[in-house]
Amino acid sequence: MPPRAAVSQVSRPPRGGGDRGGRGGRGAGRGGPGGARGGAGGRGRGTPAPRGGMQAGDRDNRPSIAGHVQAVGLKRPGFGTNGRVIKVRMNSFPVTVPNDFLHQYDVVSTPDDMSKRLRLRLMDKLQEDKPAVFTSPVLYDGQAIMFSKQKLPTQEHDICIDPPRPNGKPPKVYKLKITAVDARVNLDCLHEFVAGRLTHDAAVQMSEMALNIAIRMLPRKKYPSNARSFFIEDGKRALGAGLEVRRGYFQSLRPAIGRLLLNLDISAAVFYKPGPLIGACLEFLGVPGGRVELLSPARGLRDSDLKRLATFVRGMVVTTRHTGKSRTHRVTGIAQPPAAIQFNHDKFGPINVVQYFKKQYNITLQYPGIVCVKAGKDSIPIELCEIQPGQFSHNDLTPDQTKVMVEFSTMNPHNRFQTIFQGLQMLDYGQSEYVRQCGITVEPLFVEVDARILPEPNLKVAPNPNPRKAEIIPDNGKWNMLNSKYYKGARISGFLVIIFEKEGRFGEQIAKDMIKGFVNAAKDFGVTIDDPVPKVKWVINRSNIEKSLVEAGHAYKAEKGGKSPQLILAVLPPNSKDLYNEIKRRANHQYWANIMLKVNVKMDGTNFVPNLSIIDVAKPTIIMGADAIHPAPGTVGKPSFTALVSSVDTNLSKYVASNGIQEGKKEMIEDMHGMCTNALEKWQQHQRLVENKRKPPLRLIYFRDGVSEGEFPQVLAKELPKIKAACKDKNCDPKITIIIAVKRHHHRGMPVDPRDGDSKSGNIPAGATIDTGIMHPVEHDYLQYTHGGLLGTSRPARYTVLYDENVPNLSPDAIQALTYGLAHSFARATRSVSIPAPVYYAHLVCAKRAVHFDPAKNIGGSDTASQVSGAGAPGLQAYKDAWSGIHSAQSGVMYWM
Repeated sequence: MPPRAAVSQVSRPPRGGGDRGGRGGRGAGRGGPGGARGGAGGRGRGTPAPRGGMQAGDRDNRPSIAGHVQAVGLKRPGFGTNGRVIKVRMNSFPVTVPNDFLHQYDVVSTPDDMSKRLRLRLMDKLQEDKPAVFTSPVLYDGQAIMFSKQKLPTQEHDICIDPPRPNGKPPKVYKLKITAVDARVNLDCLHEFVAGRLTHDAAVQMSEMALNIAIRMLPRKKYPSNARSFFIEDGKRALGAGLEVRRGYFQSLRPAIGRLLLNLDISAAVFYKPGPLIGACLEFLGVPGGRVELLSPARGLRDSDLKRLATFVRGMVVTTRHTGKSRTHRVTGIAQPPAAIQFNHDKFGPINVVQYFKKQYNITLQYPGIVCVKAGKDSIPIELCEIQPGQFSHNDLTPDQTKVMVEFSTMNPHNRFQTIFQGLQMLDYGQSEYVRQCGITVEPLFVEVDARILPEPNLKVAPNPNPRKAEIIPDNGKWNMLNSKYYKGARISGFLVIIFEKEGRFGEQIAKDMIKGFVNAAKDFGVTIDDPVPKVKWVINRSNIEKSLVEAGHAYKAEKGGKSPQLILAVLPPNSKDLYNEIKRRANHQYWANIMLKVNVKMDGTNFVPNLSIIDVAKPTIIMGADAIHPAPGTVGKPSFTALVSSVDTNLSKYVASNGIQEGKKEMIEDMHGMCTNALEKWQQHQRLVENKRKPPLRLIYFRDGVSEGEFPQVLAKELPKIKAACKDKNCDPKITIIIAVKRHHHRGMPVDPRDGDSKSGNIPAGATIDTGIMHPVEHDYLQYTHGGLLGTSRPARYTVLYDENVPNLSPDAIQALTYGLAHSFARATRSVSIPAPVYYAHLVCAKRAVHFDPAKNIGGSDTASQVSGAGAPGLQAYKDAWSGIHSAQSGVMYWM
């Protein structure tokens, strides 16, 4: 069992007993690490850490920020006070670091195109070869930066790691040149920074980097690892198709308010299943009964399967032993069968690969007709290859594999924290010579902080027929629309039903029952259908969907006296992605209630309106949410897709969208000026024509998703000026606030007292807001659980207020209430969501990118397409030529729902 972190009141353990008796649970005496004085989440201000070293138990330390200290965004103006306080346990551990220093060095490698893995291997070999020079182990990031406890001379080193070559040539020589950097890394600057007395400058960043390298050095040697996580074999699970999933541990040393913390979390990654390559290929292609001969083009292996197989093996490292020694090869693709590959050999003359292996190595290939793998210029028979263990795979997962992956990764809070503590014990930082030489001590106590449970916003719905039910009160982020009508029900003049199925399988009576359920649900929730008897058309030939839709529309107009359908209700066959075949099972009222949430907002209705304190008729406010989605790692030539959604109504519930396409993997939105201009035009149009108002927006709240901490300055330098320029062009001058919303972090929590959490999932309840204890020492940030977790361990969103012209009106309490309230305005669910609705909407608009490409031009919008080498990949202009923006008929409605 993991130890419970010591809490402010030490007279008794937390109620519930789940962690009672764990190691370290009784070790927090008064005044000791994590004791009653200065405990995590306590209300006292605390005192700055003494200069002698970071105190591991200084919990909820709130030192004031010195006036000269600079922030990337907005300095923390204070802390929130609203809400009921509960204690929560976070997956971070206090860290002590002495006031010491390290020497910093630049490393230049020759050749300069070496992989990170090879550079790390060379540095290890260099230290083995020259123990007199390297008397203590160095900290190396595998690229260009190195730290050392001792002072080293500037010197270029020659390193050999390969054995002598068979032809008698000497082994390859690599070079590493180590050059001292003028400034030393003084770890004391971290103490000053977390105490609020120093800006997060280059010295602080280098100190953080050095300590993070130190804690990762030993796991990197023992386990497969990526940037911040390492992965173990215990408990791995097969995914099928030659892949497996392994559990890993993420670790990051981070500064917090008044202290340093180690953030430790669970992660998961997909690996190639080690073993014979021939078996993995058969499993990947789903060849029945292990029939190896079916990997032969002559026995029916299709070109499409060859392309899939090439994608599967590309980048894989395999081992061969036919030369008498173990050799590794990186696979670059698929080649012809060995019997079909002819070449001229210096000794044997014209020969094929089958003959070569017999003459050179006395090996008779069992399967001369199946394909080979390419490794550089060589073609190697698959039957001779073994997949090296511990290799990450970046192949796309099938829906079934994704399901297994999700099940494997899902852990409730109690189990997750147990596993995290097991990871801490496995890491055993005290046994790492890299950690010891830096003087790092990790206290084996989970940090505990205060979380404030904010009151949930009431939701306004239509007052008819019962005025007393004009508001709904959510409970832990969920509510029921039963016996309530939408705030504004849409009006549908008429609709058309198209069934993409044979009438014999989806007959007329089933269609009538389906239409009856749809119409009844519309009536129940206040959606008006002027003509509830639609025309129904069955479409069997799906070779030209556009033509079928046009023909159905003309037939509708002919039957309805020239009137066009306002809505098309499509029924898709069982093998469609959306599986709307549930309709065929005579879907119940709840099903149609969920459908109607989408229909109403698509048709310009409003489902419900959160009662937000920021809504002020005297100060009109526009809310914007932006996101960018990028192509998969390793993909060449594919673009990135961007979206901006913005509110147009006073209630901040109706949104419109702009989207675009730009060079791949560029996070900053290039067309922000045009998108923001469109947003302001739509806002002004709605205010004038619908709400009969002409006052310009006085406040603009911009939510930005998907931006890393290192990209915060770019948002201020590149996107903010374009927003301001668009406002100027539209003759308005709103006060602007920029809030970054991030979900890709590793902060997790659980209630200390189980009675404070969700009774079923054990998660922290909706509304929990944390802005002390584990947050940034200087920046204005906070964590917030805006949804009630159902499965696994809830992940809060992290918000950073990057820019704010609305101070002092938008206090920490006001901003925190805004993000929580907007999470209740996501129109297609009767639950609050994990991020504010405009951020979620921007992501959904990006996710619709594929529908904006002309199918006739045969260019896809998926970011998960097969990786390509660059040759023959479409350029950005080809994507732009095939791209079409949002249709004018959809530009004013929430079409993406």
